[in-house]
Amino acid sequence: MMINYQGEDFTETEFYGREILEAIQLTNKFPTPKKVLIEMLEEMIHEQLDLIDKEELNHYIHAKKKVQTLTEEEVKNLCVEVKN
Repeated sequence: MMINYQGEDFTETEFYGREILEAIQLTNKFPTPKKVLIEMLEEMIHEQLDLIDKEELNHYIHAKKKVQTLTEEEVKNLCVEVKN
């Protein structure tokens, strides 16, 4: 799925990569197991609920949803992709 943002097209991985990378870095595990990555994204969402605007919060929510749709092997590949 492509995301158009300010006239540019991005893959979901490119668009939500910053949020996913942030979660990976907080886990101190690489590649991060799917369950751990989802839990970290969920924790980040709850911690930032009142601290960031709705649009930015939605990026974390959509990043979590993206990770939930992937297999464990795809999550490993995702970790490598966003780290690079």
